[in-house]
Amino acid sequence: MLAPPMSVPVSWVVGLLAALEPTAPWSNTYEKTAEAIARVSESEPLFDVDDRGEERTATLLVALAWYESRLNPSARSKNGRWYCLYQLDKSYLPDAQKSLSDPEMCTRAAVKILRKSLSMCKARPQNERLAAFMSGRCDRGGAGSRHRMFLANKLLKEHPMPPPSGGTSYARAR
Repeated sequence: MLAPPMSVPVSWVVGLLAALEPTAPWSNTYEKTAEAIARVSESEPLFDVDDRGEERTATLLVALAWYESRLNPSARSKNGRWYCLYQLDKSYLPDAQKSLSDPEMCTRAAVKILRKSLSMCKARPQNERLAAFMSGRCDRGGAGSRHRMFLANKLLKEHPMPPPSGGTSYARAR
């Protein structure tokens, strides 16, 4: 039996990755990265489903991965502390070495940190709520948060998720 199609199309996420970093030497990893982002965006959306939550989660993850690693799933900082697509402190990863070849592990860990940052920094303007993700604190990291949120919103506006087959909205298709 075939699995039902994902509501966040993998092909759309691949298109976002390719739009941001079209000639990366690791572009052959985009399909696997896109599958991870689509899967995690559906199972753990950071935003209300009624507010395009899965789509917004996917574009935020793409924007973060671009800023942090230029979409390279095996990126690691020179000091060996920051790992994978989102340059996460290895203490947040169940297996830091495996996260370099497992974009879903990296993405799930990033979503946990993002969710905490969005909650901790809820008193800040919406585009600065990633401050704790950026710096570990809500009183720093505002500029980095604004840049990443701007890119996520730009992707959402310039590359909207295509409607499901039949032309109905995703809300009605579910």
